[in-house]
Amino acid sequence: MKKFFFFFIKEIKELITLQTILPMIVVVIIFSLIGNIMSKETAKLSTPQTILILNQDTVSIGNKISEILKTNNFKAEILTNINITEALDKAKENEISSILIITNGFEKDINSFRPHRLVVYKILKNFSMFSDIKYSKLDNVVNIINTYYSDEWITQKVIGIDAENLKNPVKIDEFISIKDKTANVPLSAVSGYIKKQTIFIPIILFMVIILASQMVAMTVASEKENKTFEILLSSPLNRKTIIFAKLIAAGLVALLLVGVYMIGMNSYMTGISGGAISVNENLKDIFVSLGIVISPLGYLLLGSSLFVSILVGLAIAMILGILSENIKSVQATITPLMIFILLPYFLVLFLDFNTVPQIFKYIIYAIPFSHPFLATQNIILGNFAPIIYGIIYQFIVFMIFVIIGAKIFSSDKIITLKWNLKRKK
Repeated sequence: MKKFFFFFIKEIKELITLQTILPMIVVVIIFSLIGNIMSKETAKLSTPQTILILNQDTVSIGNKISEILKTNNFKAEILTNINITEALDKAKENEISSILIITNGFEKDINSFRPHRLVVYKILKNFSMFSDIKYSKLDNVVNIINTYYSDEWITQKVIGIDAENLKNPVKIDEFISIKDKTANVPLSAVSGYIKKQTIFIPIILFMVIILASQMVAMTVASEKENKTFEILLSSPLNRKTIIFAKLIAAGLVALLLVGVYMIGMNSYMTGISGGAISVNENLKDIFVSLGIVISPLGYLLLGSSLFVSILVGLAIAMILGILSENIKSVQATITPLMIFILLPYFLVLFLDFNTVPQIFKYIIYAIPFSHPFLATQNIILGNFAPIIYGIIYQFIVFMIFVIIGAKIFSSDKIITLKWNLKRKK
């Protein structure tokens, strides 16, 4: 038993080092930061949400609807004597995400116990999960109005009215506005289509960068541990040639992994949707009119951003592999890289990027792995300039790490260089 405890303690000491503890501390700090940002965004959702009411009916009904919404944690701003185009411009100018149109004849129909249709415009600027929550709150507007008038009708003991109309006296026509284009389509259809097209891209990027980076780092660490690095460096090959050969080989393997994962993820999405991931032709025409169908240029830019991002990850992983003492320490050594991939992934997935503080925007832009995550939404919204600038920035970062790697390879210290955080005695 003593021998067991001796070796047990020995293994614990080898596993719990400053190299393994420090990344864990950094992870806790990073996720605390993400949690703090999300907490602030959640708090924003709990505050009264502003909705524009374009009243095309009587003044009294406009005031009535406004009062109903105010008692249910909404701020209602009533507009009259303007058209929908002007109302949309005002909403976009004031960062308001929805417009409720009280169409002509609403009060007359309601007082005559006839159902009436209202119109809702939802103005989309991004497709984050917090954005979905915000628009789901707006869906409650119609439910609130429905409940109010349904209760009114029941209170008056109206008979001879269809049960469906009694439960839903107010119907809805839902319009979506993306930039300067609008279409009569539910938000759920648009959101579902976009998620089916793009949700697996960040997941694939995350998995591929991690796996490819581990391969590169482990290859370099293995050569150091097995003492084959000296043989490689003593060969007549230029050391920059060695670096680029390793990076290009790993990049091609990463591309192969991308293809495999895309095929697998497509099969997965097909399976969980019952094989019905194709889009109805009528809806497809609407999506084309909204400009949210990714064009060949969009796919080219997205693919370029993904590929350069993978190269950045591989270049960083090669340097981290050099710093690794052995294969066992590779996982701990590349943890910082994993953190800098996870951080933008979660922030872009959950948050409305337009509403986060400016300082966090700069931090996210500074992380090269953020740009492929942001590229998908920018392509759908037709914002190509940020994607091109992002690709240029990623390439510059890639070349910086290649130069750093070349300098390390050109130095004789490469044989003994390691990430040693222990204090010298």
